[in-house]
Amino acid sequence: MIGTPVLLSRFARAVSTYEAEAVVQRAAAERLAGLLGRYFHGLAPRILEIGCGTGLLSRQLMARFAPAELVVNDLCPEMAVCFANVPRARFFPGDARTLEWPGVFDVVASASAVQWFGDLGAFAQRCAAVLPTGGWLAVSCFGPATLQETAALSGKGLEYPSFAQFVEALADGFEPVETAQERQALTFPDGFAVLRHLKATGVTATGAADATPWTRGRMETFARAYAEQFAVPGGVSLTYEPFWFVGRKR
Repeated sequence: MIGTPVLLSRFARAVSTYEAEAVVQRAAAERLAGLLGRYFHGLAPRILEIGCGTGLLSRQLMARFAPAELVVNDLCPEMAVCFANVPRARFFPGDARTLEWPGVFDVVASASAVQWFGDLGAFAQRCAAVLPTGGWLAVSCFGPATLQETAALSGKGLEYPSFAQFVEALADGFEPVETAQERQALTFPDGFAVLRHLKATGVTATGAADATPWTRGRMETFARAYAEQFAVPGGVSLTYEPFWFVGRKR
């Protein structure tokens, strides 16, 4: 997993730009809430969301399930501003791998976050500990094809789980009722636009950008290599591979 200080600094800087650029993450959150809505119909549930970011999934959960309380967690305390005036939402900052959660929930949900955790089995066990038998887990995650272009150019990238690993880890304690995977390619005018997109979403924390400063010369070299290797009609491509899992605690 990328060091916590790196994640904190890069995602904190992206608070004001994230939602405008996070088109894949927004779609993943909407689909996750829709999949959960096929099965979960509890009245005034208590929901825990892990890795809430600016609230893409949070708003879906509030609109679809009208929770009595939505406890939202994020590593970055700066995300609290996104929930300051949201009724029935309580922001709970910190590292989800070690926090002690406040009570028992009907649903644990997380969109586009758990790829940072490393040990998905341990994450599933923590979720199971705060859910009753029959409680629901709804998670989306990114897979190994995500940002494959930047990883190929830099030799650096996050170690994403395969779809089989993702499902297997979460199914240990949860009966899968819905799983899905997809591959999406975004098109950008050039490599410079790719870099702006990654910076705006905080995703450079994957290691696609390292400690070496992004000088104009380095960006030009990156953009030139990107155009040579990943040109598509209309510009260049950038790949994402979202996964989804909805399961019920055994």
